[in-house]
Amino acid sequence: MRRFEYEDACIKCSICVTACPVYRVDQQFPGPKALGPDWYRRHQAGEQKAMEHVIDCTFCQLCEEACPVDVPIAHLIAEHKQFANQSPRLKLRDYLLTHPQWLAMAPSLVKAPKQLGVPLGVSAKTQWPTPSPTKRNYRHQSTRRHYDGRTVGIYVDCFTRGFDSETLLAATAILQRLGFNTVNLPTASHCCGAAAYASGLIGEAERTAKVTHRALRRMTSQLEAIVTLNATCDDTLRVEWPRYFGLTLSVPVTPFVEFVLANANPSFFAELRSRPSQGVLYTHATCRSKAAKGEGTLFSLVQQASEQGPRILEISCCGAAGSYAFKSEHTEVARALGGRAARAIDEPGMILTDSGTCAIHLEELTGYRSVHPARWMQSQLSSTEVLQ
Repeated sequence: MRRFEYEDACIKCSICVTACPVYRVDQQFPGPKALGPDWYRRHQAGEQKAMEHVIDCTFCQLCEEACPVDVPIAHLIAEHKQFANQSPRLKLRDYLLTHPQWLAMAPSLVKAPKQLGVPLGVSAKTQWPTPSPTKRNYRHQSTRRHYDGRTVGIYVDCFTRGFDSETLLAATAILQRLGFNTVNLPTASHCCGAAAYASGLIGEAERTAKVTHRALRRMTSQLEAIVTLNATCDDTLRVEWPRYFGLTLSVPVTPFVEFVLANANPSFFAELRSRPSQGVLYTHATCRSKAAKGEGTLFSLVQQASEQGPRILEISCCGAAGSYAFKSEHTEVARALGGRAARAIDEPGMILTDSGTCAIHLEELTGYRSVHPARWMQSQLSSTEVLQ
């Protein structure tokens, strides 16, 4: 079972507990220290039984960011989740939710929360995403504009592929404007394995990751970089693949926001600033962004692109956490976490976030439009109403 060698480095300071968003809102949740290093210590001594509430961890990894001695706390909890005693129907639900592209290809399944919420264990309260309205061919597509030696691959994660094609189109247009050819990766509907890992389905996560890794390796020889649209997938490809599965890529993997910051010239940002914004812009960096890159990258991009200047949405985890909010047993915790966003907004505006599920969850709970920064930038540059 062991995916990595872990020496017991926990100093029992409990800083991870103070950083845990679930611990703040759920009095029954024992916290990351108890579910991670404490349990794993007993597991190494032979314990096979899972603690109650281990599945309530969102896998946000803010505990790992806070740990002063770099204990992989969230990943120890993911190992722990493998021993959770779940019913077959919940295991089936978790398996389906780790492959959202399947749900997008079968729109009738998207109605499951209302029709089959109780038997499937899918939340009937959480807003469900709408499949992309157009059936687009995501296979090996290059733009018609050609710039020698400047081709990047856009990693089309399974959520974007199935439910948010507008973000892909907007990101493609922005990268073209910056002078890059683009190729959509991978050619088929593959997942990076992030959702499975978060649910404790680590064997499935590794199998899925290896399939996607093979697909990417065949296409990356002529690329300058792989640009990711989803913060969770970005961290999975850059950090978890090499660390936990031994999978590496020959080209750098870079978040869309960071790539634009590094490659856009001042005139690009000046043009964005010349267009009027639609109210206050709030930025919400996802938990995985915060754990890997900090809060400031998304904020810096919007700060350069907006005349008015953005505001950071002062919350930690919004409660979406990939498929977490779509599970009935997590509904109240997810809504409690996301509800803080509504209280943090003091003026009408728009939320920019680098995760599709975070955008859906925040929009539902705050009542304000929530979109990927690529869509906001493209709407500003094209003077269209794509955000309405």
